[in-house]
Amino acid sequence: MNGNMTIVATFGLGFVGSLAPEIVRLYTIRADPSKFNWSYFYILVSVLFASLGGIVATVLPATTSWGALYAGISTPAVINVTVKRAASSGRKRRVKGLENTLSYFNSFIGGL
Repeated sequence: MNGNMTIVATFGLGFVGSLAPEIVRLYTIRADPSKFNWSYFYILVSVLFASLGGIVATVLPATTSWGALYAGISTPAVINVTVKRAASSGRKRRVKGLENTLSYFNSFIGGL
C-alpha cells in the first residue's frame, strides 16, 4: 500500500492517526477520571478531529501509508496549538471554587 494508495486508504489512515493521541490521552488519565467529561459533544468533536486528520492526509497528499498516518497524528497537535492560543488570549478569571470543573470543550482541548 505504499506506492498506489487510494483516497479512501489515505483518508482512513489519516483518520486513525488523528485518533492515536486521543487514545494515549485517555489511557494516561485513567487514574484520574475527574479530568474527563464524557459526553456526546466529546464523541462528535473526536470524530470531527479524526475526519480532519483524514482530510489533511488526503490533501497533502500523503503518498505512503506512513505519511498518511503521520499526517493524521500531527493534525490534532497543529489544531490544538492554534485553539489554545486563541483561548488563552481571551481567558477570563475563574470563579473561586470552580477550578476543577471544566466545560466539555475545555476538557477536550485541555487534554489534547
